[in-house]
Amino acid sequence: MMHPEAEKLVQAGKLSRPDAEKLSKLTVGACVVHKSWGAGRIAEWDLLGDRVVVDFEDKKGHPLKLAFAIGSLDLLPEGHLLARRVSDLDGLKALAKDNPAELVELSLKSHGNTMSLDALEALLSPRVISAAEYKGWWTAAKKALKDRRHIVVPAKRTEMLARRETGGVSNAQAMIDDLAKARDMRAKLNALARIQKDLDLFSDKSTELVPAFDEVSNTVRKAWRLHPKEALQLLLARDELADVAKVPLPESSFKAEELLREARPTLAEASSGLPAALLSRFYRAFPVAFPERAWVQESLNHLTKTGGRAVAEIAAVLDANDELDQLAEFLKRSVRNRQLSTDLLIWMCKERKGKSESVFDIDLGNAIISAIEDDNAAGGPKRVGRLYDAFAEDPGLLGEMVKDADDDELRLFTKRILSSQVFDDLTRRSLMGRLIKARPETQELMESNTSRQESALVVSWESMEKRKVDLEDLVKNKIPQNKKDIQIAREYGDLRENFEYKSARQQQAVLLRLQSKYERELRNARGTDFIGCSTESVGIGTIVDIEDVATGAKQTYTILGAWDGDPDKHILSYLSEMAKALIGKRPGEEAEVPTDSGVNRTVRVAAIRLYAQAVAA
Repeated sequence: MMHPEAEKLVQAGKLSRPDAEKLSKLTVGACVVHKSWGAGRIAEWDLLGDRVVVDFEDKKGHPLKLAFAIGSLDLLPEGHLLARRVSDLDGLKALAKDNPAELVELSLKSHGNTMSLDALEALLSPRVISAAEYKGWWTAAKKALKDRRHIVVPAKRTEMLARRETGGVSNAQAMIDDLAKARDMRAKLNALARIQKDLDLFSDKSTELVPAFDEVSNTVRKAWRLHPKEALQLLLARDELADVAKVPLPESSFKAEELLREARPTLAEASSGLPAALLSRFYRAFPVAFPERAWVQESLNHLTKTGGRAVAEIAAVLDANDELDQLAEFLKRSVRNRQLSTDLLIWMCKERKGKSESVFDIDLGNAIISAIEDDNAAGGPKRVGRLYDAFAEDPGLLGEMVKDADDDELRLFTKRILSSQVFDDLTRRSLMGRLIKARPETQELMESNTSRQESALVVSWESMEKRKVDLEDLVKNKIPQNKKDIQIAREYGDLRENFEYKSARQQQAVLLRLQSKYERELRNARGTDFIGCSTESVGIGTIVDIEDVATGAKQTYTILGAWDGDPDKHILSYLSEMAKALIGKRPGEEAEVPTDSGVNRTVRVAAIRLYAQAVAA
């Protein structure tokens, strides 16, 4: 009903009837809001002065021209939180203290039932709740809201706080409706998360959840080509919901395995950013999505394209399916070709006593330095700092890398650390200290001028061929048989108490380490037939007669390649301690050689002959 004074203004031609009708609602005491000045209350009408006076929260007694007031002020409905903030602030403060959940619901009702957490804080703080107290108040409010299942509290601050209008239907059905009404996949994902959070509201999950499963399947079928990343996450979240609810998916559902096959070229990119729980589910679907072991290569391809969490999940799936040997082979090849991502290198360092044990050696150390140097030259993204820290700050890392390295590998690795520009002086000294502690001979090696040719592993052609045969037997027979043993033992039951399984896995680690050792040794080996050796002094490829200085007892030893040692036949590897004591001695010279008792004895070189000539004769 139009106010009499407003009617007079209409009759006088000073106001249009629509404006007069709006003015009639802006009565003294009415609560209003202005887009710039916020909430306020009509304090006075002064129609003769062509104005109304408004008490805004921060601007008391502010006059507005009638036309401006009519056009800029919006009437607040009774019960709106802003109206109560200007008319009953003390009552709101008491409500915040006594019933925080009710205050949150009032805020949502006043804000269209959906608002961000930042908007809620701006609405309540500092006028209703002080800034200092707000964080503690919100923590208490979240606990209180657990009993109001129609209020959806987001897990992340970037998501929306919401109030469901059930409209007479159950809360469970309201959540299903929210999923169907959600306009994009991100909103559907949030709706699905709310369903999983409040699963106890569903009395018959196997029936009531079917519409939700169907909605997800239909959405993904239509949209995955345009939005593969969101579609993948939605489908995996649906599968997670089905598992938690312990209900099967409808037969017609669009399966995760189908999406993986369809989106195969973009899977690595689509999987980036997946939550940890869904990332595990994603890679566990590979064996079904890519049958006949095609999933193994697909998984390995992802290792160099994905981030840290994905690396761990891929390795876990390969391990669970007894494909650890394939992982080891892939890692060795990638180390040699320098095709490892920063995340994969860091993972290998962390897993050096686990899944990457068989490939954790000095080659990996060189690959890490290369990665640090490359990224440093390219400007050095922050992620490189994690690799630098893993290499430079782990006190045990370097020692474990070099423990099985030969002298030449150790020398070159040490020189690389000393010459690299990516390490500051303090870090370089720290790394050198660890190297010398792990391999005390490092200092002596750095002072020697031995060439790579001289320090290569010298072996006879016969022993080299035997080592190649041993490696082939390992790769083609022993490792595959061990893999079968693991699979058989797995079928025996509980892996925690399964001795056969644990034993087979331990044997797998031994075999894979042995494979790496053989491969590294063969790469460094130099074959020889011992022709062309000199008899001027004891050396590789010579037969030496010695005489015990104290007793006069005579013995003959043959000094051959690294893998030729046979104590029963008096054949010494040139790397043995006794051979090292004799090498370089001329006829008539004496040497201190070790004995089984630990006390050295003095022998004299009586004669030197060529091994090659003795064999030919």
